[in-house]
Amino acid sequence: MSSKQLEDECDREEAEAIAAALDLTLDELNQIEYTINEIANDDGLVYAYGVEIKEGAPQHIVDRLAPLPRRGNLVLIHVRGYAHDADQEEMQIEMARTTVYKVKLYNIATDEVVISRRMATYEGAAKMGGWTVEGTGHVIDLADLEPGEEWTARDFDPAGYEGDQD
Repeated sequence: MSSKQLEDECDREEAEAIAAALDLTLDELNQIEYTINEIANDDGLVYAYGVEIKEGAPQHIVDRLAPLPRRGNLVLIHVRGYAHDADQEEMQIEMARTTVYKVKLYNIATDEVVISRRMATYEGAAKMGGWTVEGTGHVIDLADLEPGEEWTARDFDPAGYEGDQD
């Protein structure tokens, strides 16, 4: 078997696993554009994958994906062999969340302290050059953070989250 054939075989097996996890046929999976995102804890341990479905997917496929578990815009699929009991599921949900706060920033142009249009974790606030406002914490899904960052999109509204406030 050539390296190209081996690569094609691996791609096919991966596509079949993704289709099965999404409860789609391989033909249906081939009708959509998607990206796979790792969902990991702070130590980098990958415990699940999220499938981001790109715009333009046929509505009948979007409808089929609607009941699947989500974190923000990601449809969650589990790593092969991952436990599915209730205690483990609760731990997984907790691991996929973080707390963000309103952030104060010093505006050098106006010599004033302003509230950022983004919310951030403690680490994110420090990266932004600001500090968190205590008592404004909201527990959110990790998928609601900007990709690769420790803060939300501008004008993020945490209303509707059931998380605890600090």
